[in-house]
Amino acid sequence: MTAHRPGTRPLQCPRIAVWRSALKSPKHFDLRRHLPHLLRRAHFEAEALFASMSDEGATSRQMALLVAVHQMPGASQSQVAQAIGLDLNTCSDLVARTTAKGYLVRRRSETDRRTFCLDLTETGREVMAASVAVAPRYQARLAERLDKGEREQLTALLRKMLGFDD
Repeated sequence: MTAHRPGTRPLQCPRIAVWRSALKSPKHFDLRRHLPHLLRRAHFEAEALFASMSDEGATSRQMALLVAVHQMPGASQSQVAQAIGLDLNTCSDLVARTTAKGYLVRRRSETDRRTFCLDLTETGREVMAASVAVAPRYQARLAERLDKGEREQLTALLRKMLGFDD
């Protein structure tokens, strides 16, 4: 701590004051009402449910990747990353794992040799189709504690929060 003049209080960062306040009364902080915590928990529950319902061994991220490549055949990894909301490094890792499973092929772009383009293999098309076929049942199971109106409202609110335009 730096020295200060007698009779004056040391300067404090507002964040430190909030942090110290939270340490004194953490019982008032309810994780079950903290949006980031709830989103993270919902994400983990959704991932676990997808894994239990998918016979193909694909993850929900791989399903998103396969659907995006199906909808944009020959797209670059960068375009696919943007479409599914992943940063390029995370998408590259996902592409590498999905390619190793035999679901995708990567090829150099004919117009830009630094860019990789993606296409589904026949196995990838089959896995994607199976994943999409289970999607309605998966979505219903994921939101089974909500009625139809609540599911629609939650979806609309998440789309709004993420800045998706209809």
